[in-house]
Amino acid sequence: MSLCTFEGCGFMEQETLFTSSKWDILKCLESAKKSPLDLAKETNTSVANISQQLRLLELAGFVKSERISNRDKGLPRILYSLAENYSYLVVSTPGFVDKKFLKLQDYQKCTLRIWFLDNPSVQRYVERFFWSIEKHLEKIDILAMDTKDSNTINVYISTANADIKKSIKDLTIDGQNGSKKFVVTFVKDQDLKKLSNLYVIHDSKNVVNK
Repeated sequence: MSLCTFEGCGFMEQETLFTSSKWDILKCLESAKKSPLDLAKETNTSVANISQQLRLLELAGFVKSERISNRDKGLPRILYSLAENYSYLVVSTPGFVDKKFLKLQDYQKCTLRIWFLDNPSVQRYVERFFWSIEKHLEKIDILAMDTKDSNTINVYISTANADIKKSIKDLTIDGQNGSKKFVVTFVKDQDLKKLSNLYVIHDSKNVVNK
């Protein structure tokens, strides 16, 4: 992918985003803000190399830096984090071949996470369930699912909005692979982090990864 696929990146016409060094940095920043030293340790490379890659990624708009004032001695004064929600889509199918750089809205992020489910037989069911509750998305902090069971999918939702708990109920969805029941449980953030084998579809505060 060429970084010049979106406005403002002409200076990097020969650079590619998904070189291993840049990709490693983006993956490390997925869960939390980090300093160049943190990133160098996690990627097993030098701070000088990390700083160079961060500079390019920041100019391209993929990461942002934050200077922390009044930090204790020995603690990093500059932290980096992911700047925006981006996706680069490539479509290759008869009658439709195209590519597009996209700044994602929340519902698009959720849809992409569903498409990345390892079990393709449940993707359509999960997507249909998601669209049944999408209108409540801005009031949901975390939406996660346990998709191990082929017939019952356990849905876990964290929200501070009491009305949502009255609006989102268990749901059975019929499809080509039979019926699947979605069982909804409302939990607190800290309880959700204790559950294993969950696939996170929406995490507005990035709580689960921390």
